[in-house]
Amino acid sequence: MKRLPTMITAAALLVLMACGSARAQYLVGRWSLGIEGGGNYWITDYDQYKFSVGGQVTAKYELARYFGLGISGGYEVLKTNQSKPLDPGAYASYIKANAIPVSVVAFIHFYPRATVNPYVYIGAGMLMYQRFGIGTAPPVDGAWHTSYVIPAGFGVESFLNNDISLVADIGFANIGNDVDARTTSAFKGYATARIGLNFYLNEGPPHRPAPRRTPTKH
Repeated sequence: MKRLPTMITAAALLVLMACGSARAQYLVGRWSLGIEGGGNYWITDYDQYKFSVGGQVTAKYELARYFGLGISGGYEVLKTNQSKPLDPGAYASYIKANAIPVSVVAFIHFYPRATVNPYVYIGAGMLMYQRFGIGTAPPVDGAWHTSYVIPAGFGVESFLNNDISLVADIGFANIGNDVDARTTSAFKGYATARIGLNFYLNEGPPHRPAPRRTPTKH
């Protein structure tokens, strides 16, 4: 799992290098299209978690100053392996899952009018996946299955200009406990570290600064 911390550090440095190159942002009423890619680790009932890759596209609308709502769809290649002898009832010592998560995601911004804007996100949706392993015995036979997915995480957005921002985030997506074809553990999923770009597609409604109060003379 050494690659994931390295990716997180590199993503953080890129975001910091981009700081301060754009004006304060007013996001309310703006649509954006985000594209991200990075790595993942699948947490399973096997004893080796393997690094793999994935990515996602997110369409988002900023409903309020601190809140945005979007739809995310992606593709993740998940891998896991068992180095020790398998327990009775296990299907394969190595499994790869090609997964397509689609979720409705809520975003909460901490500094929405700054050029560097940390945020958290949480969502819920459906995971479509097919499993492959050593051998083709069901259920590791390449057939398509469905499960739920609940993604959550923390990220930072840094504006390169008024219409493009650099984003980096880390997260965890909880998925069904039978996606790896074993049901020993109740809680499973995959950790992610991603970096990408957001493209803002419109200007949104005009921003009107709050009126200044005139001191009352006594």
